[in-house]
Amino acid sequence: MAITYEVDNWLSQQGTYENHCFISWPHINKNPDIAECARAVRDSIEEGLATSFHDPKVFMDTQIAGGADWEMNIRRALCRSVSMVAICVPMYYRPEHLWCGLEWAAMEQLSSTRLRGKDFKTIIPLMVRLSESLPQVVSRIQYIDVSRVMLQGRRYYNQREFRGKINEVVTRIEQIAEELWRSKSRAECDLFQFPRESAFAEYAVPAQGFPLVS
Repeated sequence: MAITYEVDNWLSQQGTYENHCFISWPHINKNPDIAECARAVRDSIEEGLATSFHDPKVFMDTQIAGGADWEMNIRRALCRSVSMVAICVPMYYRPEHLWCGLEWAAMEQLSSTRLRGKDFKTIIPLMVRLSESLPQVVSRIQYIDVSRVMLQGRRYYNQREFRGKINEVVTRIEQIAEELWRSKSRAECDLFQFPRESAFAEYAVPAQGFPLVS
């Protein structure tokens, strides 16, 4: 969809949104593929948004400088983001990755305020690997599935199917931006606080079947 100059300008001026998208992803030390995927998604979204926005910005926590107040930076970046893309793999919902659940809960809270009465969210789940079951807060949102594309080799991000899925993400971000402008929902962040409970606190992680059970 075409984003007008008026919408683009309002977001960054009157609306005070700094980021068009916030990437939420699980930091898995022994699996660098997830970090690589998050970076590929970030770069591809920025490229896609460049056709609609003058200076598209997608936030990823690797941008936070060493020694900075990490929690404060995450809180500010998330609150001042038009949307959030969640890099969903089974580990994303686990209690070991508490910050993923907190980021989801925070954006869910912002979404309910900014898009009050709307049938869509400011959260966009991107399924990198599907789970046998999903937390209810995830399953009730229409996700975008790239799990099959991820099996097409190391340079999956150059595949036509991957680019097509990212275009779906970009379209959703544009729709969210348009609605925020229509309703004049500003990024009021001075008093914004992160929830203290993960969005996935009630989620029972499915047990792995034989032969993976120890």
